[in-house]
Amino acid sequence: MAIVRRFRCMASTCVRKTFAEGLEGLGEAYAQRTGRFTMALQSLILSTSSTTGTRIAHDMGLVTSPRTLLRVVDRGERTVPTPRILGVDDFALRRGRTYCTLLCDLESGQPVDILIGRTAEPLATWLKDHPGVQVIARDRATAYADAARAGAPHAVQVADRFHLVRNVSDALREVVDRQRWALPEAPELPAVVSGQPGDVSGVKLCPKQEASRRAAAERLRIRYEEVWSRFRTGELLRSIAESTGLCRGTVRKYIACLEVPKRAPRRPSPGLLTPFVSYLKARWESGCRNARFLFDEISMLGYAGSASMVRHFLHSWRSEPSLTADEQHARVSRYLWKELRWAILCPKEHLRQDQREPLQRLLGLHPDLSAAYGLVQSFRDMLREHRAEELEVWLTAARESGLAPFQRLARTLTADKEAVLAGITLPWSTGQVEGLITRMKFVKRLGYGRASLPLLWARMIGLSSNRIPTRESGELVTARGCSEAS
Repeated sequence: MAIVRRFRCMASTCVRKTFAEGLEGLGEAYAQRTGRFTMALQSLILSTSSTTGTRIAHDMGLVTSPRTLLRVVDRGERTVPTPRILGVDDFALRRGRTYCTLLCDLESGQPVDILIGRTAEPLATWLKDHPGVQVIARDRATAYADAARAGAPHAVQVADRFHLVRNVSDALREVVDRQRWALPEAPELPAVVSGQPGDVSGVKLCPKQEASRRAAAERLRIRYEEVWSRFRTGELLRSIAESTGLCRGTVRKYIACLEVPKRAPRRPSPGLLTPFVSYLKARWESGCRNARFLFDEISMLGYAGSASMVRHFLHSWRSEPSLTADEQHARVSRYLWKELRWAILCPKEHLRQDQREPLQRLLGLHPDLSAAYGLVQSFRDMLREHRAEELEVWLTAARESGLAPFQRLARTLTADKEAVLAGITLPWSTGQVEGLITRMKFVKRLGYGRASLPLLWARMIGLSSNRIPTRESGELVTARGCSEAS
């Protein structure tokens, strides 16, 4: 409760006969809330949704409503100084429908503006209206490159290193996918990911599961043949995707395959039995084949699963008498082709010895994979050690490799060569922009997707610049600029 004094004006010509002393620092004129109350409501709406914030406010003894919380968000015009180092990236306001462009000051890490669309025109217009940008960090999108040249021709463009590695990874994926169907099966190789085989790697499927797999394979064959029949008639990938209900990435993958793609085997995740496989193997070889006895023994060692899981696991050893338990346990899974791509991208020093030798054997069997491996490793080393002088040598090697995906990549990198060189040498990247996009997605989901873009941006600005005042600081500052003494 605030106690104020009331005074009488002694001037006979004064219109006001009485007046009260002001409440400077406590709140704005004619306001129905104090500054501290408003600041508490703003903190709630910036951290939660309006409905959730209202429930929390009532628990704290603050009387408010969802609409009041939305009104206290400061949506006024903000004058943001033009950043010297600008980061640009796009994000989906509604995936597949509406996209926006987020601008970030890479020196301060603060969001600068949000533009509707991810085409060149909005960004070029913004750059013309905000002269002074010296460096623009972007992804490999041609629209942003054209916008930077049109709106800030003197600014240095920097191609993000992550997207450069992603381009190389995509080219490698195309090579691997073609090799996957055109060449013989890969030899038995240890998994790239460390760990023991899953609990039920050798367990046979029941007839119902087998029938389900055969039905899924038949559906895959029908989709594959439909995509290829439309592609042979000259239909565009976008049209094929819309008519078949598949995404364009899946359509593109089917076109790249020379035959019906096979489903990659699912790697079983480590289960409750995994730490006890070696013990079970030793007891099995010693002659103990009773599942109940083995279950009791491993339960005393810390096993927390069921007895039926143990019986199900041991059934695979009983059903194959021609194989010893040691041979059954020593079975190694095939090299998953997705993991093969990761192994090729991974630095040599990060691979174990039992991973390097099989990888070298596989590269010896497939010359195209060996060539792609050399290109990927040299590109990684060039990026990691900032050796920009080696870019031209790498581009020449990619053009002469005979691998169509890397030849196309070499052409696109040559067209964007200055930005690629800047990306190799300069420290700037779009990593901070990606972090802000992650925060924006979180804020958007707090509003259950129903908030307007101005409100989304206001909450984003509030979260980025919000400072929680303390009594030690001597003042409480609200988003409206009013301060009050503590």
